[in-house]
Amino acid sequence: MCAMLVESPLAAVTPLSNVKCGKRETQSRSCENDKEDLPLFLASIQNLLVKYKMYSKSQNVPVASGGLQQFVTQKLKKQSEGSNFSLMKSLRALYGRSESVTLPVDENENGEIAFFQYLPVDLKLYIFSFLDAKALCMACCVCQEWSQLTCDELLWQHRLQCDLKMWPLISHVTNPQMYSDVECEWSTKEIYLRCSPDFHKQLHQANSTFHHVSSVLKYLMPKKVPKAAMFGPGLEQSTSGLVRKMLYEDNQIFTRVAMFPGQFDGVGGGMTLRLGSGHSVHLSVLYSASKQERENHAAEDRLRRNKMLLRLPDGAEGDGESEPQYELTPQIKHLCQTLDAFIFVIDSSESKEAITNGRLELNAMIRERKSAPHIPLLVLSCVKDASKPRLPACEIIDLLRLSSISQPWLVIDCITDTLASVDEGIIWLVDQARYK
Repeated sequence: MCAMLVESPLAAVTPLSNVKCGKRETQSRSCENDKEDLPLFLASIQNLLVKYKMYSKSQNVPVASGGLQQFVTQKLKKQSEGSNFSLMKSLRALYGRSESVTLPVDENENGEIAFFQYLPVDLKLYIFSFLDAKALCMACCVCQEWSQLTCDELLWQHRLQCDLKMWPLISHVTNPQMYSDVECEWSTKEIYLRCSPDFHKQLHQANSTFHHVSSVLKYLMPKKVPKAAMFGPGLEQSTSGLVRKMLYEDNQIFTRVAMFPGQFDGVGGGMTLRLGSGHSVHLSVLYSASKQERENHAAEDRLRRNKMLLRLPDGAEGDGESEPQYELTPQIKHLCQTLDAFIFVIDSSESKEAITNGRLELNAMIRERKSAPHIPLLVLSCVKDASKPRLPACEIIDLLRLSSISQPWLVIDCITDTLASVDEGIIWLVDQARYK
């Protein structure tokens, strides 16, 4: 070790007094640099203080980050004491979490210094959480760091949880819960884009030419018009005007082509409807009772007085639960064997209990075609007008337990008075019925 000290050129030629003098000079220069850096520090940190206050839970405090406030206070005290504490070095350590990070002075169009890249990662993710899915996808293309941040799993889980309740339609292939049940290896971002109605709409617009040509070719090809049965508690509640709007009143969505009689003791008659897209459907409407009986009885007695259903003895064909089980009457059973699709109508402004009771009727109907998994199910989640509150489509799926059925299904939000989105659901139903 002595040899190493002797061989050191610094120890050989530098007197100890000069070393102490050099330390004092370095300390003095550091203090002068700190004083010069202080205005730059205060100017650069002003916008950050505003951001901390903006994302604070309490808007009444002048500074949301107590640690940041203490840091500024201590730095001002050390300035007066003549300390050699480097101000810019501490700023790098605070926002870059590393003293080795260089701090470039980037200015935007307004001449303001930008320090976003030196914010903590959790604060960056919190800021990104206020962006919608489209903005997140655009931010992903800015730089490599933003690409990694905007693909964060927790960030997209938060986005999916917020947006799922606002999706107006969810199908058997766009149900996010399905991917969780099968433990899919896709990321949450991939699942979101796979299930998002807005993403599918933009994709359809981008390929509008292809879809237009394919729709024309499908229209020219000979095809069978599917026969569908419309039923459900929504036909007897505040949304009961749906049938009148579709079948009897003039509208710009559906064209009445012809009527056909019933086949089984008068059951199964209906009307053929055609849409502007060229899709046609034979529609039969099934009510639980006559009009007079529906008007004179409360909605709670609907299952008990439903003339399409027969209650099974307790424990017969049950699924282990305490709820009662029903089967169809012979006439409706024969009718189901001729159907190509089901349309279940619910009033989504009703209570969850009312919708859950409707599940018993739905199960009894689709059970008759359980051996035909290609038969599609369209659930029209209706409200009378747009001003009424409604249950989201994702909750309708849970209440009706649609994830447990094998048929393809679609839940779509509709408005009875304007028939909004009803045609979109019928088009999906006809396309699915032709896949068999």
